[in-house]
Amino acid sequence: MRCFFVLALLTTAVMATPLSASQEAEPRAPHLHQSGADFLEVSNAEATKGGVAWLLANQNEDGSWGSHKSPRWYEVMCDVPGGHNAFRVATTALCVMALMETPQQSDETVAAVSRGVNALLAQHEVKRPSMLEHYSVWAFGFGTQALADFRARYPKDERAEIIDLVCERLIDKLLLYQALDGGWGYLSLQESKTYKPSFTSMSFTTATCLIGLDRAQKNGLKLNEEMLRKALNSLERCETGAKVYTYGEIWRMSPHRSVNNVKGAACRNPGILEALRLFGRLDTEKEMGRYTQALNELLIDHQRFQIAGLRRPVPHESHWGVSGYFYLYGHYYASLIHDRLPESEQQKYGPLLEKAVMYCRQPDGSFWDYPLYSYHKPYGTAFAVLVLARTAQD
Repeated sequence: MRCFFVLALLTTAVMATPLSASQEAEPRAPHLHQSGADFLEVSNAEATKGGVAWLLANQNEDGSWGSHKSPRWYEVMCDVPGGHNAFRVATTALCVMALMETPQQSDETVAAVSRGVNALLAQHEVKRPSMLEHYSVWAFGFGTQALADFRARYPKDERAEIIDLVCERLIDKLLLYQALDGGWGYLSLQESKTYKPSFTSMSFTTATCLIGLDRAQKNGLKLNEEMLRKALNSLERCETGAKVYTYGEIWRMSPHRSVNNVKGAACRNPGILEALRLFGRLDTEKEMGRYTQALNELLIDHQRFQIAGLRRPVPHESHWGVSGYFYLYGHYYASLIHDRLPESEQQKYGPLLEKAVMYCRQPDGSFWDYPLYSYHKPYGTAFAVLVLARTAQD
């Protein structure tokens, strides 16, 4: 667990680029449990409308979303330029996905998606800034998924050929960044800091990359079978006797401590189950039982621990090592496995998912779960819009 304490200390060691004097600090939302927070009590349609409007109003001139600017004097370690390039590309990919999938389509959302795709094509070649950080894997995983989803949705787009080429490049980069244990991680805090990462992969990062790779494969792109086999084996090795997944492989020997406990793993499990299913590694006879177990743990049994971590600025400082940035990420993947359930079960878990993301809604219509430079609102809003799209009542 030592690396978590190292990471927590590093968050206060990095000076952030402050907002200019002309930029007002974002409004402070009432406490999650405070009464009278009217902006938390809105319909799915109204929340979606506000989220989409916020994304449209906050797209950068070059088509991307997010920036290195921060209203705080300290931030999470993120070297220039590679770390921020990675965060921006990953954030942009999520915003493209959200605006494509929202049921509230318009000429403005279509245009914003197209501009976002242009930004991904122009900025995808992300490089890690040091042997310590490789946040770039987030850009490769989400970037592949967003571009592949766009390609499937708009097969006759004039950029189809270059999109395929960029996806192939991202797949090559994932092979390059695959850790020695077979998965993908985003920091090398221990072990040798080698060209090919030697530190343990993170199970949820591996799942994100695999889901992006699946989207590309469905578009006809060829994947390295050995790369897939190693990644899937790594995920399976992270499973504990409680049928949840440790943060990474090196924690397999302490599956009940802190973030590896069932309570700390609740936001990881849905995405990992989805990745295993996509590549035929989930027992189909037990599939529905695994889904309902994961949703119960996240939305009912241990929901309070996920909520307790919201908006805390230091990673893993909350109960059971939970971080705020687990929250909307985990609920997005929960919405994917929710879609696999029978309709009767969807009626049970859909409203719970919807309610859960509403905890993150802000007065300006955005959503966020963890302060991260100026990436948290666009990525958080994108995750929330994606969840709301799946829980909307027809």
